[in-house]
Amino acid sequence: MNHSRMAMLGLALTLAAGPALAQRVVEFDVTPRTFSHSDFSTVEGRRAVQPLPFATYDSSGPNRMRSDTGAPSVSPGRPPEAGSAQQAQTLYPDQWALLAAPPTREGARPSVGDQAAPEGGVDFLAGSSAGAGRSNFAGTTGVFTQYCENCDAQNVNYPQIAIGALFFDVASGGSASCSASVIGSNTIVTAAHCCYDHDAAANNTNFTFVPAYRDGAAPVGAFAGIRARVLGAYRNNPGRANDLCVIRLAPDAGGNQVSFYTGWLGTAENFEYYQNMHAVGYPGNLGGGQFQQVCTATGSRPPQGCERNNVLNMGCSMTYGSSGGPWIIHYRNGSYVNSVVSGYDSVSCTGDFGTVFNGPRFASNNLGTLCDSPGWC
Repeated sequence: MNHSRMAMLGLALTLAAGPALAQRVVEFDVTPRTFSHSDFSTVEGRRAVQPLPFATYDSSGPNRMRSDTGAPSVSPGRPPEAGSAQQAQTLYPDQWALLAAPPTREGARPSVGDQAAPEGGVDFLAGSSAGAGRSNFAGTTGVFTQYCENCDAQNVNYPQIAIGALFFDVASGGSASCSASVIGSNTIVTAAHCCYDHDAAANNTNFTFVPAYRDGAAPVGAFAGIRARVLGAYRNNPGRANDLCVIRLAPDAGGNQVSFYTGWLGTAENFEYYQNMHAVGYPGNLGGGQFQQVCTATGSRPPQGCERNNVLNMGCSMTYGSSGGPWIIHYRNGSYVNSVVSGYDSVSCTGDFGTVFNGPRFASNNLGTLCDSPGWC
């Protein structure tokens, strides 16, 4: 089959009428509307948005997809364009002035746990006896190191600048925030429950992505979403393995794509479940959702009896608002996104709430499917 016929077939599969479950991909318009509940273009408007809670799924049900056994593959990232930071400072001097100001909120750092970690972070060991003989390199639930990337000072370096806060109107009412990262010239990846509201059985709208967000500041501007994609199966049979969404962003007023300022992160598909990773996001329980928080730990696979095909668990203290934040292999040294924050299921399937969360392991049959069209990722 030639490439043009394959492209036409892919378009037909995406746009065909019928139940969402029968469609490989559901693509929809998220162009900003005039009736937005919040003004995401202002500092105070962004500060006022509340983090989106984790979605709840039936973790004891059948696996949503097979555990893809394709060969591991990576798509490389790219740093920002030379001179883009200087151009952003010229365009948004008020936002850069905010970056230099002291934070307006308390809670930038959590209280010290069992022992102090490098770079001012905190090592967390779940349970009173968790420290005995346990390692951060064993994929042990609830074992991780947590720290903040931009609490004490601005951080607009790569890869941190390619990660930001995502603001939107919720279909069932109000507004909310998630986390997201740039994985293409004009594409971000986040969690599907940030894009589709199962309570209202409708798509969320008015997406605004702010790279390197810090306490209201948008140092390289705010980028509006125009199209979004979720897996068709997510609409009727949601789970952790299919909880991911890609959003295409409009360029800024000067015609620059988001990646001009941020570059983009690489992606990794079909990798083993046990990987050393960094999860990055904007959780409400740490710094009020205003600062870029990081956890580093080793991922693991949920136990038998839980949804586990293409599902990862990872120790971390981030909760609501971190949804959609990237899990990165080789952080600062390649920076390949391997998952996004999905949420939490139960003690038996995930661990103790507030010490661990889960996400979809990127594979050919989830992220690969969403990105398998021209102009995406």
